[in-house]
Amino acid sequence: MEANGLGPQGFPELKNDTFLRAAWGEETDYTPVWCMRQAGRYLPEFRETRAAQDFFSTCRSPEACCELTLQPLRRFPLDAAIIFSDILVVPQALGMEVTMVPGKGPSFPEPLREEQDLERLRDPAVVASELGYVFQAITLTRQRLAGRVPLIGFAGAPWTLMTYMVEGGGSSTMAQAKRWLYQRPQASHQLLRILTDALVPYLVGQVAAGAQIIFAKDGHFALEQLSQAGYEVVGLDWTVAPKKARECVGKTVTLQGNLDPCALYASEEEIGQLVKQMLDDFGPQRYIANLGHGLYPDMDPEHVGAFVDAVHKHSRLLRQN
Repeated sequence: MEANGLGPQGFPELKNDTFLRAAWGEETDYTPVWCMRQAGRYLPEFRETRAAQDFFSTCRSPEACCELTLQPLRRFPLDAAIIFSDILVVPQALGMEVTMVPGKGPSFPEPLREEQDLERLRDPAVVASELGYVFQAITLTRQRLAGRVPLIGFAGAPWTLMTYMVEGGGSSTMAQAKRWLYQRPQASHQLLRILTDALVPYLVGQVAAGAQIIFAKDGHFALEQLSQAGYEVVGLDWTVAPKKARECVGKTVTLQGNLDPCALYASEEEIGQLVKQMLDDFGPQRYIANLGHGLYPDMDPEHVGAFVDAVHKHSRLLRQN
């Protein structure tokens, strides 16, 4: 630590590093907790800030992203912040048009239909410079967090991004994208390579800008492979039994998750019971509490608070017994 209270990169010294210590497998006094989509429409202040401009304009404003990232931390004693952004800024930086349609979600007016459509894409080497606004948002947020908690960065995996770019939006079956895999294996490899070449410098840039951790999400079908892929943290969705997951990955990987977000529709008492069960199943160490998916817009902020408080309370009790 330097005398001026700044850490080695010139960022404020971290005061609460419980989340990072859990990620690294060190002992913690309690289980750290954050929520996917904690900066989201369930918060009235989020809706108010977002009303001022369209979705991707908001993503391109470091000041707005910083404000949205910090809002849930003013309400709840969360152990990490996650930068407000979107996975689809990467296809945008590759030259594709993406719009956010209210009530429907993201839409690509001109999705990739033929192999020659790949020629429309920009060189992946330019992506990181196109996404400077994300790095600025991360750096600004690290400064404003003043060392309160760590800041998480993220990006969509190549296959996830490919499905959006080929389907033209979200898809439950991903049939068009899978069709590419079978009918256009060469072009599929080429597209996944372009995305990988764009994502690697983007993620490295996020860390250089001040993001402190990145992890794999929803990978239960490949848990054993993921646990050996070099990730420190593997996130689970709510369809995975915690004990099974722990058997799969062993003691060398930190697990994160995985309460069904719909459990937050339950009473605060019941949320407490469900959290207690989840903590018992995962065990006290090498674990970060979260939901198995993002918070939904109609959720009650009070119940989100009840979830966060229950994790802190029960995990402390668990360590005493």
